[in-house]
Amino acid sequence: MWIILLFYVLFMPVTSYGVTEIDSAAIFIEKARKQKLSEKTAWLNLLHYKSTFLGGYESQVDGRDFFLAENGAYDAQAELEADIRGFFSYKTSAHPRCLFPARFHWLDARLNFSHLLPEMECGKLKNWQEKIKGSQITLLFPSMYLENPASMFGHTFIRFDRPDNNHLLSQTLSYAASHVESDNLLVYSWKGITGGYQGRFFLQAYYETLQEYSDIEQRDIWEYKLNLNKEEIDQLIRHLWEVRGIHFDYFFFRENCSYRLLALLDVARENINMSIDAHPIYAAPVDTVRDIEQAGLISESHYRPAVHNKISQMSEQVDQSVRDDAFALAKNEITISDISHKYSEDQQVQVYQLADVVLDQFKEPSAEQQSLQFDILSSRSHLSIKKHKFNFDTIPPESSHLSARLQLSAGEYDVGNKETEPFYEIGIRPVFHDLLDKSDGFVNGASISILEAQFRWYQRQEKLKLEKLNLFSLQSIVAVSPWATPISKKISFQVKQRNLTVDSEITEFEFKFAMGYSAEVKSVLMYALAQTQFEYATELENNHALYLGFNTGLLWEFDNSVFSGQTEIEYQLSGDVSGEEGGIQKLNVGAQFNVVDDHALRFEYEMTDYEKFEVKELKLSYLIYF
Repeated sequence: MWIILLFYVLFMPVTSYGVTEIDSAAIFIEKARKQKLSEKTAWLNLLHYKSTFLGGYESQVDGRDFFLAENGAYDAQAELEADIRGFFSYKTSAHPRCLFPARFHWLDARLNFSHLLPEMECGKLKNWQEKIKGSQITLLFPSMYLENPASMFGHTFIRFDRPDNNHLLSQTLSYAASHVESDNLLVYSWKGITGGYQGRFFLQAYYETLQEYSDIEQRDIWEYKLNLNKEEIDQLIRHLWEVRGIHFDYFFFRENCSYRLLALLDVARENINMSIDAHPIYAAPVDTVRDIEQAGLISESHYRPAVHNKISQMSEQVDQSVRDDAFALAKNEITISDISHKYSEDQQVQVYQLADVVLDQFKEPSAEQQSLQFDILSSRSHLSIKKHKFNFDTIPPESSHLSARLQLSAGEYDVGNKETEPFYEIGIRPVFHDLLDKSDGFVNGASISILEAQFRWYQRQEKLKLEKLNLFSLQSIVAVSPWATPISKKISFQVKQRNLTVDSEITEFEFKFAMGYSAEVKSVLMYALAQTQFEYATELENNHALYLGFNTGLLWEFDNSVFSGQTEIEYQLSGDVSGEEGGIQKLNVGAQFNVVDDHALRFEYEMTDYEKFEVKELKLSYLIYF
């Protein structure tokens, strides 16, 4: 029967629409079954299939229009067969060949049926492909930016570089949650964790992306050129057409911008499979960079510093008088004439370039600032030396510690000078970074952690309990500078144990918020913040405790021939305002010693003074990042 059908296909006349639909589809469906194409990883990647906890596969696409088969989201074979039937159908509008060009291309490469089909013009697809004009693909990684909930972990997107190298007009591809701008940090975090947002791909010109990410100039950007060839780029673009307008449920930890871009690259280059069963719990944006590096996709990288980092690095590469006069010129405290009379041409260029970048930091410069910047650029253009070369460098994000952390600890606990209680502790943190973690690849003084849990076993009591659950914490300790006065802040939400008396301990919810200013002296960051603290537990007086006070401390990074690490000393003083009576003083001392890559030793001491009694804790931990 199969031979008769094949003879019919090859030698009988075709209709005006092509070969006979049902018979031809049946032949190639049978060929696909024999080759087990529906089991191929490349086909599963095209359908965004991932293994489930109960076994089998299920597509992560949540848009019904992505499938032709009724059960296509669960049955890869059924979708393959439906697609082949669709390719051979006589349908004249919204034809599957135009809707799913990447699937058509992949199946035809293995079954060789396109020569049996009539020519078909997919006008919208062709115009869309012409719009992209991608001859090179670059992955861009803007670093973490704590002022924007959507950018706290960094971000990744793809740029399709044009043959003429006009990057501003090049198209960029982003995947993001379709969230409401009015959603605050808590709402955004909750919906992001639970899949409360729809995720979609967005394609727009690079200059529009820069405008949309209004904070982009405040973030370092790493550009990674990918070594995809023309055929791989074309297949990625075909598949991008297939998922345009299709939504996925957005999950903050795993199915996020990073994970989706990995899935696209898996379609472009077969057999790298970066998203298949990878990152089962989380996928931070920096993980994307590590994955593509390990897959051998990066041909070269380029660092573009944020404006404040550019100013900082330029300031370090000029004489102090040049730096001071550049800032003074940007503030209109001295004139261009003063500069021209004081410095050589090379130093004038340095002053003008630094002053120009200082003025660049203003998103909405005044008319006076715009006029001054024009005069600075004009003066520089009249010099024989047009530009001074500054070197910009930093540690790339993929060199940072891995995103999750396991903590194994042993320590002693003392309440009210009673006999010391030994304990053992295990902690797990899915993401991301605290101030004692190795800072390479991170913004210095910035940290963010989510769902960090610590379980403690008391040796004498033979009791295991949840010591602390850090739901969310953010710290941004940013030093003031001659060109900017940023506000430093700390925010935390956690469930923790608290001693109410020497003999009683309760579980409470605690919220802290502090803000103020920081300064940097050499390699030491010092901060002073006003702080409010709210605690809730039914055992507290009136079920709560509200405190006001201050939080001060210092951060110090050390690196010598023997070891490197980080130290933090923090002191808090809080006075009671409402609820539970009695102020609180707290002293925290922490030091981490980086042993080898992704391994460290940490020493921590904490003393809490509740006025009537003290609680002291000493802990030594071994940290493993994974």
